[in-house]
Amino acid sequence: MPASAAVTGTEFFGPWEQVISDRDTAIASITQMLDLATSKRTLAWRGVVKAEYPLHSSLYRHLLVPGRPTPDEEDVAKFEGHMLDRGRREWRFDNLSALELLAHLQHYGGPTRLIDVTFNPFVALWFAVEQKFAEFGIALPDDSDARLFAFDVTGREIGLDDRWGGRELPWAKDPGDGWRNKLPSIWRPPSYNERIPAQNSAFLVGGIPQVKAGDNAKNYRKAPGDGTSRGTWTSAEVRSATSVTTRMNKADRKPQARATPTFTLRIEAAAKPQLRQFLEKSFGYSAATLYPDLFGLAKHVTNGLR
Repeated sequence: MPASAAVTGTEFFGPWEQVISDRDTAIASITQMLDLATSKRTLAWRGVVKAEYPLHSSLYRHLLVPGRPTPDEEDVAKFEGHMLDRGRREWRFDNLSALELLAHLQHYGGPTRLIDVTFNPFVALWFAVEQKFAEFGIALPDDSDARLFAFDVTGREIGLDDRWGGRELPWAKDPGDGWRNKLPSIWRPPSYNERIPAQNSAFLVGGIPQVKAGDNAKNYRKAPGDGTSRGTWTSAEVRSATSVTTRMNKADRKPQARATPTFTLRIEAAAKPQLRQFLEKSFGYSAATLYPDLFGLAKHVTNGLR
């Protein structure tokens, strides 16, 4: 699908969102979703600084080329195979399982299909309102709304067992039925670095979405505002908005008992400074506590010190 026809995060997720305008609505909205989830559900959270951004992994963003069709599962798997092969043969990282090697690559900024999430909603909120900097450490203005996601990952946790902890990527040859249209799995990696425990982090791991005929009811194309249905998104449109499958649910509507919903909250740009102050004073969240390594210090010195 040409880049000109890409679906933004606002178009895809906007009809399902609830709005955060200040500290009180942030606390109320997060509490509401936790209450909807109840103790029987596990939620993983992700914050992004711009609400219009798609929900894409770093590898998916890496493979997106303007003017060309959206990448598919075969494109992502092929890149992963080359990346792991070179890492093992030329860099000699041959002592790690495939998932572990991807986790380390993710930490050092390499492109992977892993999507960072946290089990702490207020950590995710901090990432959504985090102060960003331009060249020479100049703080960028808070002129864009942000977005918060909450994924129901109940019963989808994986570990480094015989299937997921092997040398080969488990989805490379025989991903199993539904890999491309089922919801992503969740992996709590070991504490390979200081950021993992500090952020209570995990990874979403899933196939690139494919909408099968008769199975796209979860991808309704809803109109902003009134939320009326306008048909369904195509597979290419879904992939331009997200590189993992989601089942969107209104944040103020209790999901069915067997549902596995994804919720989203939009954070108004004007609320970002207040929320940063609230999170630091109430929870101690800052660049130092959430990026507690030398990479974090180096970036902070580059951005924030004069």
